[in-house]
Amino acid sequence: MSEDSLQDRMPYANLLDIELVEAADGHAVGRMPMTPDHSSNTETLIAHGGATYSLADTVGGAAVISMTDQATPTVDMRIDYLAPVTSDLRAEADVVRFGGSIALSRVEVYDEEGTHVATAHGTYKTGGSNEGTPWDSEAGQAE
Repeated sequence: MSEDSLQDRMPYANLLDIELVEAADGHAVGRMPMTPDHSSNTETLIAHGGATYSLADTVGGAAVISMTDQATPTVDMRIDYLAPVTSDLRAEADVVRFGGSIALSRVEVYDEEGTHVATAHGTYKTGGSNEGTPWDSEAGQAE
């Protein structure tokens, strides 16, 4: 699956201006610009933790999707914030375990100066059929 088609399937990521740069073979890279909309403070530009978390979750999920080409809902994610973010972000994710029902990914997040600002571990659902679930394209349509 190309990064463009995967990107088209994630409207929330598009809302946050998250761009998938790469997603193949259990590895993904994404970027997010730091904008006033991502800030937790009106007086200075500093990223809200939720924006950083969303980037990590999106890129971690993209790494898993690159192995299955199916929706992979997040089951759990843990993130450690290591430094404040005041510039654009880049995240790199690798799948560390891909199983019949879950996959685990590790995500490292850096600012544009190369400072390591967060590390995350995500668990994503991989097994079972998506048929009839909210992630199924027809089942997820509003009536």
